[in-house]
Amino acid sequence: MSGTFTVVRTLGRSDAAHDILEELPEWFGIDRFTHEYVEAAAKFPNYVAVAAPAPTAPGIAAPAIGADGGEIPFEDVLGVLLLDQRYPTSAEVHLLAVRRKHHRVGIGRALMERVEGDLRAQGVRLLSVKTLGPSAYDPGFDQTRAFYAACGFHPVEEFPDLWADDPCMLMVKAL
Repeated sequence: MSGTFTVVRTLGRSDAAHDILEELPEWFGIDRFTHEYVEAAAKFPNYVAVAAPAPTAPGIAAPAIGADGGEIPFEDVLGVLLLDQRYPTSAEVHLLAVRRKHHRVGIGRALMERVEGDLRAQGVRLLSVKTLGPSAYDPGFDQTRAFYAACGFHPVEEFPDLWADDPCMLMVKAL
């Protein structure tokens, strides 16, 4: 992707989450789970990455992105992160998904950095994420775990029975 993007904290962008998840069936191809993520997007804080608006004409400022992200068309959302904070000192990345054509350009990392900054400002000390465990061979999820490790997460434990048919890897990061 050329150009820049910005990360906005929103609430209730299930339309954007659904649209992005539909593009990534190798990660989110089970309808029941996709539906659960879309429902979660309606209630959890959302962080969305959007392309920085281009000026409409020379000398005219670009249109502003609403502070709550509600005015952003769902097709303009490049990536989404859902945050589940159940306790004052810890939170979980419930979902992180980036449109395929925007993989590996820093959007996932930018989403993580914005979330981490907001959480630190609130006094949160621990961030966790659950993903498919390594005992279920899947090259896509090998990349997912490598991404989280590059962002400073450490594997804690693989739970073979937490999810019905797949092993769950718990990873954590001190903030």
